Amino acid sequence: MRIAIDARLNAYRTGGIPQYTRQLMAALADCATDDQIVSLQHHDHLRPLVVAPNVSRHPVYTPPHHRFERWTLPLELLIVRPSVLHLPDFIAPRHCCCPSVVTIHDLAFLRYPDILDRDAAAYYRQVGDSVSRADGVIAVSETTREDIAQFLDLPPEQIDVVYEAAAPIYTPLSLRTGETRVLAGTLVEAKSFMLFVSTLEPRKNLPSLLRALRVCLDRRPSRAYRLVVVGSRGWRDEEIFSTVRDLQLEDHVFFAGRVGQYDLRWLYNACRLYVNPSLYEGFGLPLLEAMACGAACLASSSASLPEIGGDAVEYVPPLDIAAWADRIESLWDDEDRCRMLGRLARARAEQFSWQRAARETLAIYRRVVTGASRPSPSPVAPPAGSAPPDRLVTCTHCGQRLAPAPTEGSIVVASSARRRIAPRAWVCHHCGRIELLAVPEPVISSETSVLPDADKTIAPAHDALPEVTLASNARAHDAHDRDEHSPEDASESSTLTSAAELTTNSTTHNESDSIAQSSDLSVSSPLETSEETSPER
Repeated sequence: MRIAIDARLNAYRTGGIPQYTRQLMAALADCATDDQIVSLQHHDHLRPLVVAPNVSRHPVYTPPHHRFERWTLPLELLIVRPSVLHLPDFIAPRHCCCPSVVTIHDLAFLRYPDILDRDAAAYYRQVGDSVSRADGVIAVSETTREDIAQFLDLPPEQIDVVYEAAAPIYTPLSLRTGETRVLAGTLVEAKSFMLFVSTLEPRKNLPSLLRALRVCLDRRPSRAYRLVVVGSRGWRDEEIFSTVRDLQLEDHVFFAGRVGQYDLRWLYNACRLYVNPSLYEGFGLPLLEAMACGAACLASSSASLPEIGGDAVEYVPPLDIAAWADRIESLWDDEDRCRMLGRLARARAEQFSWQRAARETLAIYRRVVTGASRPSPSPVAPPAGSAPPDRLVTCTHCGQRLAPAPTEGSIVVASSARRRIAPRAWVCHHCGRIELLAVPEPVISSETSVLPDADKTIAPAHDALPEVTLASNARAHDAHDRDEHSPEDASESSTLTSAAELTTNSTTHNESDSIAQSSDLSVSSPLETSEETSPER
């Protein structure tokens, strides 16, 4: 195939959609080695967006967001002769010489019409006609897919969900105690601040966070609370600065403006916690970037943020000022809790990858080019659902790698139809913790009773979960010398949703001695798959 990708916006901006375009194109270059990728860049954008043998730069003269681009861009494409055209910026040409695929990042401008100026509103108003004409429609989250179906009246089964990922640069760093960095002429010390990253606009709900900060300062004046705000000024942001003045927060809030990716990576690593109080997100890429760096994260419970953060993030209603203040106050000095959240965040972030996004996007290209029928519609689960959670690869207690281990015994779940689940185990040789993945077996007859010789009953972690009875002690043996099993074996298991943590004591045996006398036993045991029904940061 000859794949043309519209990268004109990259000549003007760096975050949001341009970042998506760059990362997707780089990943496609690796996985679509037999295809030719054409990067459609503005003629003033001379540097190739991606350097690879199968990627070529083609200059175009139609500016992005031009009122006539839906007619002039197709004319320029006649020279390129692509097999498929991908438009990451919402709007497909009115007439095109090839099948087209559009990516919809969010529909915030339909939920909050006042966030756009007149010109931008006129441009994005075409989105309804765009998705009806496009041969493929990609949503970056299940939340966005639901919004497309609701606001644009497109059947959900005609929308593909392809999750984004953090850029590879966002990884944990080893910071020295008291390490500092100068940003915009201001000295910032590691672990002395909480971090907010976004363009400053009304739906990001920053005034609520500022009010919560004032409550925290009033409660504990001795604590040196500080908020670092990263992001360029957007629109209608006057309330943010007036709130800082009115609440006398000038000494506690630092506006760093837009920073480079290396400074941003340092900030993610150096913050005490990352906070995102947004009212609406189509995906929430800064949250995922912070998670990839191992930051403890506190986020709004609205829109796509819980979908992306999973159980690795603590959530607060976006407009509940007292709840935000309570959670910030409880986490500020709780280093153990923050470290645990950081480990969970890293494991969760590893479930999202641009390689996976590229493979799924490439499959969509092939489908629209060949005219193949769409696969039978099925609910789209977040990455944690389509593959085993990386918690079975990384220990949530100490962050070390887990090794697979054989198990004996089974678990009987008492519900309307009894189920027996066979646990698969991984053991951490560093701290002795055991992780179990519960794999459902065939349904047991309702008349079947719980085995009489059950050794132990594990109390459910949540009242809504069914009672779980351990039929016999699960003995996980040390398997670091065995290579017939691996964490990837779990891919054969059923699709999982959010895990329930059940903890008890278990003993892990080595062939020569015991790893730990009383290891933590963490069981991930969802029993059935649950159906899930501003273009910039």
